[in-house]
Amino acid sequence: MNEPIAARVTKPTYNRQQLLKNLENNRLARESSRFKNYVAREKFTTTLAGMSLEDSQRYIQWNKYAKAGFSPSDRVRVLEISEKAPKIKLKSRKNRQKFFKKIEATDKEVTRRPDPSSYLAPEYIEAHRHLFDNGAIKIQKFTPQESGFNNGAIGNPKDHVVFVMPKDVGETLIDVSKGEPRILEDLLGLHLGDLGDSPVAIDIPKESIRNLRIPSGNEGSAFEGYWKPGGRTYPGNMPEAVIDEVPWGDYTIRPLGGN
Repeated sequence: MNEPIAARVTKPTYNRQQLLKNLENNRLARESSRFKNYVAREKFTTTLAGMSLEDSQRYIQWNKYAKAGFSPSDRVRVLEISEKAPKIKLKSRKNRQKFFKKIEATDKEVTRRPDPSSYLAPEYIEAHRHLFDNGAIKIQKFTPQESGFNNGAIGNPKDHVVFVMPKDVGETLIDVSKGEPRILEDLLGLHLGDLGDSPVAIDIPKESIRNLRIPSGNEGSAFEGYWKPGGRTYPGNMPEAVIDEVPWGDYTIRPLGGN
């Protein structure tokens, strides 16, 4: 009868010096990674400090669009919107940045903000108006219904106005974002979730545009911290305007991306 054979168990052998070396390499790699992140943040901050307000905003948006997955060509398309739009011009030689901050700081619930025509140059207002010669677009969360909210009219039922963007601007943003609501919210200066998961585009032909003007910041839909003087969205810096609410039947609806 064969005797049982004891199972062979090979005792593992460790190279202590190699283990210590590996641990040290891992520590150095982690520190290097943190250092690289620190250097990147320092470089980013230093770069912004040396830029004008407008250039720093472009630089921030460029990096944000890159993180959102925009191709370089699409990033250029988006940034060119603000580049090609009329440059904001004041009537007087006041420091625009300080003057605009004062307007923004005004509590519209206590004191009305000034009408843009009182501080913006007439030629700028006229050039801004011509951006809407081909119509306007409004992107929103809900699909209007004829007998539904506000009787199907597009606009805020409290003050009966609606924020819109030029048609060609809207088409570009829809194209580069593929209609994704989170990206559109950032581009349009909206709160996270404002467009829901299945937004729609409201196409408003030129003949349905009434009383087009640059937003004053007194509108019910002028969000604190997002609205800026001059007819541009924040932080996307896209041209915007307000018009009188648009009745049902004076616009068309089309669904965008999302779920």
